[in-house]
Amino acid sequence: MFSQAKQTGARVALTLILPLVLAAASGEVRKESLKIDGRQHIYFVFVPKTPPGPSGAPLLMLLHGSGHDGLSLLDPWKELASKEGIVLVAPNSINPAEWQAPVDGPEPLVAIADAVRRKYAVDPQRVYLFGHSGGAAFALLMALAKQDYFAAIAVHAAALHPKAEALVQEVTHKTPIQLQVGTADQYFPLAAVRHTRDLFAAAGFAFELKEIPQHDHNYYAISGQVNRDAWAFLKDKTLVAAPQ
Repeated sequence: MFSQAKQTGARVALTLILPLVLAAASGEVRKESLKIDGRQHIYFVFVPKTPPGPSGAPLLMLLHGSGHDGLSLLDPWKELASKEGIVLVAPNSINPAEWQAPVDGPEPLVAIADAVRRKYAVDPQRVYLFGHSGGAAFALLMALAKQDYFAAIAVHAAALHPKAEALVQEVTHKTPIQLQVGTADQYFPLAAVRHTRDLFAAAGFAFELKEIPQHDHNYYAISGQVNRDAWAFLKDKTLVAAPQ
């Protein structure tokens, strides 16, 4: 599922699908597109009406579950983002059925986040990543593949892909991670999830595992609770310096 390839300098061209006002906030969802190495990457942006702080607003990138799109994850986050002043960006994976490296990330994710940062007042030291299911598994991989960009990562229902386990020991910057999972999740058994926690913890990561009693794989049924717990974990994490 996750192929590895050497990244080369991506030629990036930005195309606006819907016109964006470069003012600080809109409170609306915008659909945009970014062309990277000949592939068109679709993503959705939500900028709350809440004025950003002096350092800019936090940015949260959302990675959807397999078979869905960015809107499916952005919609459950809008209410909390409006209250907390969070800029949301939710890309579509190139293949809706899965996230793949390097086609979907890390470089395309960084390019999309940078495009949003150029338009709005975003704090570059507070860029976060949240994913569900297939997007959550990909987010865990991004903690290893792009260790100097995201201030923290939170996911719902995931385990690290076995092919990526060896990479955990090679990472020098340990991105803080929170993983939430239901004790009745039919796709990610607790044994696999706890194994992922143990791998990251043994390598020195700050890794928080929250097991939700009787909860299954259905993020949408309790998205409000999951999002609040995720944001409580993410919001106070910052990079020491802005990513280059």
